[in-house]
Amino acid sequence: MLFKTTGRLFVGAFKALFANFEIFLKISWAWFAIFVVGQAMMFGLAPQEPFAFSAAHFAVTLVFAAAYILGNASIAVAWHRCLLMEERPGWLHLTVGGRELRYAGKFLVVMLIVMVLMIPVGALAFVVATLGVLTFVVMTAAVVLVVLPFMLRFSLVLPAVALDEPLGFGEAFSDSEGLGLPMSFAATGLSLVIGGGTFVVGLLAAGGASVFAGIAVFILTLALQISATALQVSVLTGGYYILRERQMPSGGGPQAPQS
Repeated sequence: MLFKTTGRLFVGAFKALFANFEIFLKISWAWFAIFVVGQAMMFGLAPQEPFAFSAAHFAVTLVFAAAYILGNASIAVAWHRCLLMEERPGWLHLTVGGRELRYAGKFLVVMLIVMVLMIPVGALAFVVATLGVLTFVVMTAAVVLVVLPFMLRFSLVLPAVALDEPLGFGEAFSDSEGLGLPMSFAATGLSLVIGGGTFVVGLLAAGGASVFAGIAVFILTLALQISATALQVSVLTGGYYILRERQMPSGGGPQAPQS
């Protein structure tokens, strides 16, 4: 059951993206353009001296952080609703309303939960710090087997927010028993795929110094970032669908993700 559910989430994420890639571009392109401009501004305003403080850089960083959180919330809400409710946005999607604000707020709560979960992991890192390469193995195992499953189970409140359905953190955690590891394995597998693609793009960047090569590498890197966002949100979408599927086996839950 573990590997069957993992495979369902992993393959389903790719199917959802490939079947709806144009829609995801509509949802995300404007936000990613804002992210690119914001990163360029932060880089341009960064102090040249180490440990120097720049008020302009600090202000732009705060604005960028807020825009990044709200932008990703807007993208995720639209993608959840696309896969589960067949909503089709237009070519300019910069929606930030109550739904997106609630999504961002609950996402920040999940991040606080992760910070708490990382405390024992940090203690474990201190204990096994003398193991050399094994330290990395132990830490990775702790994150994949403990932190991510807990985080993703709590994160199932996020698709519920996107669909305007009631689901508290406690209910999400209790009702998703057995879903934590499959979601963690699927998300980790997707990260490895994207990481492999990023590594290949890095090799291309090292092998070409022309302007054309630089533009191609930038486009490929941006495409990987966009795909990574879609795939990871799709894992949550799939996990949420399975949770509701368990509660209403007769098919009364949200519509199945497109494949």
